[in-house]
Amino acid sequence: MGKAFLFGGFIAVVGQALHDMYSIWFHMNEEEAIRWMNGTLIVCAAIFTPNRLYRRLTQFAGAGMIVPMMSLANIWSASALEHRNEGATEHMFSVGGSIIVTLIVASYVAALFL
Repeated sequence: MGKAFLFGGFIAVVGQALHDMYSIWFHMNEEEAIRWMNGTLIVCAAIFTPNRLYRRLTQFAGAGMIVPMMSLANIWSASALEHRNEGATEHMFSVGGSIIVTLIVASYVAALFL
C-alpha cells in the first residue's frame, strides 16, 4: 500500500514538473500546459507498454500506476500489439470503449452535483 501511495505521488510530481516546464520554458498558458502534460504522460505510457516496462511498474507499484489516462493508453497499446495481425483498431476500441463510456457517465453524474 505504501508503494502505491509513493508511486502515485511520484507520477503526480512528474506531471506537475512537466506542467511547470511547459508553462515556463515554452510560455504556454494554463490550459495548453495541462494538455501537453497529459499528452506527454499518455505517450510515455504507450511507449512503456511494448517492452513490458508498464506491466513491471504496475506489478511493483500496484494501484499507484492506475492513473486513468495512463492506464487507458496502456490498454489501447497492449490491445493493438496483441491483435496487430487481425485489425488492431477494432480491438483497441472494443477494449477501451467501456472505459470511455464509464468516464462519460461519471462526468455527467459529477456535473449534476457540482
